Amino acid sequence: MRSRSTVAAACAAIAMAAVAALVSAAPALAIDNGVADGTNHPNVGLLAIEHDGVKDAWCSGFYAGPHKTDPGIGVYVTAAHCVADLAELGFSGSDLTVTFDPAVRIVIDENTWTWATTAATWHPAFAYAAAADADYGVVLLEDPVAGVDEVKFPRAGLLHDLRERGGLRPTTVFDNVGYGIIPTFKGGPVQYEPTTGRMSATSKFVGLTETHMHLLTNSDAGYGGACYGDSGSPVLRHGSNTAVALVSGGGDRVCRAMNHPLRLDTPAARAFYGDYLQLP
Repeated sequence: MRSRSTVAAACAAIAMAAVAALVSAAPALAIDNGVADGTNHPNVGLLAIEHDGVKDAWCSGFYAGPHKTDPGIGVYVTAAHCVADLAELGFSGSDLTVTFDPAVRIVIDENTWTWATTAATWHPAFAYAAAADADYGVVLLEDPVAGVDEVKFPRAGLLHDLRERGGLRPTTVFDNVGYGIIPTFKGGPVQYEPTTGRMSATSKFVGLTETHMHLLTNSDAGYGGACYGDSGSPVLRHGSNTAVALVSGGGDRVCRAMNHPLRLDTPAARAFYGDYLQLP
């Protein structure tokens, strides 16, 4: 789980100068062992913080559609820890910006199409390590994202039902999509490279709890998954547009083997996001 000091360090620079600070803290959960996503997931975006005329990469996330009571507003889903400390750091929801450009990297330049934001909020129970199971956040966009199909939410209890029907097997895989940095593990200690844009990879199902999924992301086994900068990105049913979990802070320290995304089919997730979206 990200600590408050990690959030501040990331805000100062998620450029490579900040990587050392991020690695020394708990994972914030890039896509390990991934490939360039291109236009495969145009609804997965990058959340940036604007300061001093610069828009720095901050977290990942996804477009979930227009607001259920005001369709003139877009709803962008991310992790609570990506937005919970904005006020303390001197920012507000309107200091954020979102892009869905598949090639954007550390800094969003003036030629990149972006969506302005008006507000950001999070699950009221979220409190870092004390309530990591409520790491649900949302950013409101000034306008809906035209021409892009929203990422779908799962129906209530979907993962539980799949498990009961034998639909979650050791061979079951899920898709990860995000903008985070890329870890490499060959030839010595782990190294982190800046992202080349939106990336995607496949993870293998390992287990399920009442609040989280457990996914194998080990590249030596042929899989991949989330790392620093991918917080807020979706975990999708393989080959689909339905998110079953949200990348939170759970995973091994160097993004080597395991990730534990937060489920989106639980009562806590649905109670929070149901205020903004018409859920199935």
